Amino acid sequence: MRTTKTIFATMTTALLLSTAAQAGQLELGEGFFATAVNGNKVSVHADSVTLGSGKQVVTVRYEENVIHSREQNKFTVSKPIHLIFDANQGAYQINKTDSGIVITQNNRPVKANIVSGDQALNLAL
Repeated sequence: MRTTKTIFATMTTALLLSTAAQAGQLELGEGFFATAVNGNKVSVHADSVTLGSGKQVVTVRYEENVIHSREQNKFTVSKPIHLIFDANQGAYQINKTDSGIVITQNNRPVKANIVSGDQALNLAL
């Protein structure tokens, strides 16, 4: 009986710690694919990535195929884009709009630094 209580307590603690460490998910909108979360590589085939709690640095790329006609199209892939934001529990979404890239939670914009290339390096210095 004592062993069962110890195992149950250990499992409960592990579950609580794993839940606290994972704040939520970032759902990748059409054309986006993630390459890293907080410096750790992730599958580029995923539709979403798991976030920890607190400050997040998610590296994504955006691909777009513009079809001009049956014979002509333009396929482009962006340079890495770094999304820097604080995550709490819940689901986040990234999408491209006419005004740029936005991260939302519950259809509300999330405060984020969205940088690429030299901007990311300058921000880190």
